[in-house]
Amino acid sequence: MNKKVKWMNKVLIFIGCIFVIYYLALRFFYGKIAFSETFFIVGVLLIAYNSISLKKEISIWDKIPKIFRSSVFILFSICLVIFLFVECIIIYNGFVHDKGKPDYVVVLGAGLRGSRITTALRCRLDAAVEYNKLYPEVPIVVSGGQGPDEDLSEAEAMKNYLITNGVNEELIIEEDKSTNTYENFKFTKRKLKEIDDKKNITITVITNNFHMYRAKLLAEDIGFKCLRYPSPGHKALAVNFYVREFFAVIKAIVFGY
Repeated sequence: MNKKVKWMNKVLIFIGCIFVIYYLALRFFYGKIAFSETFFIVGVLLIAYNSISLKKEISIWDKIPKIFRSSVFILFSICLVIFLFVECIIIYNGFVHDKGKPDYVVVLGAGLRGSRITTALRCRLDAAVEYNKLYPEVPIVVSGGQGPDEDLSEAEAMKNYLITNGVNEELIIEEDKSTNTYENFKFTKRKLKEIDDKKNITITVITNNFHMYRAKLLAEDIGFKCLRYPSPGHKALAVNFYVREFFAVIKAIVFGY
């Protein structure tokens, strides 16, 4: 095993340790976070494989036929370029605040802990309160159903939070059946059809910055004209959510939900 390979093994072990520490920190400070287990699994695999390679001074990679190694490298490079390209789009959409007055505001749910609003959801709701001051007459749809670990629907919790923070209760419309982003817009459209016969409805979507691009894709796929008003995300969870969002965006593009 040459020095270059040994150095690469050590770098990958270091990266693996960072992944594991990141997962453990999230788990300790924030509890169970969706997708975070991926960092732990990848980290453990990196540490295990490269530690064994260093200890036995054997590089399994070098024993693989060169043509196969070249194919893997090319495939990895293509995937990396796609990943970086999509991440740039996701990040860009998280900074765009579209101008214009909508017909409705749609605030997307982000989970509860029992009856307690999560940090991600609070960021969205604070943005909704802020937006309400700009357009105090525009109705607000709070969209989110009730999960197995939630004491009430996200929509109800969101409504209560908005009312507490000065939003007129009569402006708030509850959509409390959805379980994912696609359903947020599907059920919201169904709800609005009951009260509004306008064909081309313009909505301002309020969600966290990392989630805005996918939300816009799905909203437009459902038939809304979409304006963006992203809220901040939790900084400590940003890496986890931005990486997870890449896979969610690919899924939305390929399968449409």
